[in-house]
Amino acid sequence: MNKRLYPLAICISLLASIGNYASAQSQIEDQQVVELKAIELPNLVGNSFAKITLLAVKDGILIPVPHQLEDFDEQGESWFKESKTPLLGTEGIIDPHDSLLFRYVDMGQRLDAYNAEFTKLYTEIQVLSSHTNEVRYLYVSRHLEGFHYKPLTQYDQKAGIIKSDYFTLRTNPKDFLSWNDFTYSSYEGKQQSSLLDTLKLRITAGILFNTASVTLDNNDINTEVLAVKQGPIRTTILAKSQFTFASVPVVYLDIRFKVLPQQFNISVDIHVPSIIATLLSNPKATLSIDGNNLLNSEVLSSFNPILPTKVDGKMSSSELALLHKVISEDRTWVMLSTNEGFDIYTELYVPSNFDAPISLLYVDNFELAELPERFTGQGPNIGYSLREIPLDETFKFQFDAYFADKIGNPYEFASRIKDIPAVASQTINEEFTLVQGENTPQ
Repeated sequence: MNKRLYPLAICISLLASIGNYASAQSQIEDQQVVELKAIELPNLVGNSFAKITLLAVKDGILIPVPHQLEDFDEQGESWFKESKTPLLGTEGIIDPHDSLLFRYVDMGQRLDAYNAEFTKLYTEIQVLSSHTNEVRYLYVSRHLEGFHYKPLTQYDQKAGIIKSDYFTLRTNPKDFLSWNDFTYSSYEGKQQSSLLDTLKLRITAGILFNTASVTLDNNDINTEVLAVKQGPIRTTILAKSQFTFASVPVVYLDIRFKVLPQQFNISVDIHVPSIIATLLSNPKATLSIDGNNLLNSEVLSSFNPILPTKVDGKMSSSELALLHKVISEDRTWVMLSTNEGFDIYTELYVPSNFDAPISLLYVDNFELAELPERFTGQGPNIGYSLREIPLDETFKFQFDAYFADKIGNPYEFASRIKDIPAVASQTINEEFTLVQGENTPQ
């Protein structure tokens, strides 16, 4: 290359890097959902959900912001009548433990002045990102009602379709844990009916007085959706499942499946009846997502955070080495990048006092059949293996999956997407009630 062209090449490279970084940052902002507890917003406590409207300043104009208020129960979960866990506080009234949800990207700049004749604002909410130190603002009105926001996510239970503007997941209408086609809007790779094969759940245990072990998988699960809470920001599906052996329920699952525009949060409580527990030994479980022929994708994890393994249909020595890694509480993430407009980042959360070993599950083999599956091969099959399930108590875990067209640096992504911002709120006094005019600073 001509030496005179070096500066130009470097400049172009830097601009490309900056562009990619900005794109990744924008994606993170678009994904980030802020969930605040009302105890952080004392001015809101005691108000009716229906009376609250959030507004933000965008280009000098106050506009309504999609938001969601949720009642919570005595176990610290979003409340459902069908869960039979008592409600904390009063239904539809903001109590200190209730949640307010909105998107970070929908927040705006500070309001310097506004026309009090247009609407009465009574609270300013300030949110400080712990990652960027940027402060953004929202405003609360109790005098604007009747706004309806298109839900960012939807679940059509009759058709079994879960969707947002970014993805569509088709499930078995009779069992939403049985995943079928998954498509992602920005994917630019080889056209295929589905990027993912299915979600795989498997439990293996020994049986008393029998040297053999039994393995139960998706084909042995019966799932019933108890209720669906669909709001402007997220959809939560409350369900119960049971693994059956010889037509007898042996393991029960209580499931909360939270769906956001670019992520799933699956919380599961596993319970084995005491009479069944006496007959089982050394129970184990695996949870994984099987990709559909995602050839040339790259996989990073907490154990190989810099140098990725490549999906090529056969297990390399570096991939085999991952199977022997034991996961610790802060080392559970795995990221797959197709480099063609679809990335997925996953994490597993278990109680801090859970001391049984957990390892990565990783299979890159396009020939290996491992039921249940719709497409032969593990292309790749990525997840987690719990080497022991407690039989004397309810075992809880949460599996999170985030989607993007390009995640970039996984540490940066995780730090931003899980950012816990600092929050402050204040009552808007009469001194703040200024008439907005042409010379108002923006």
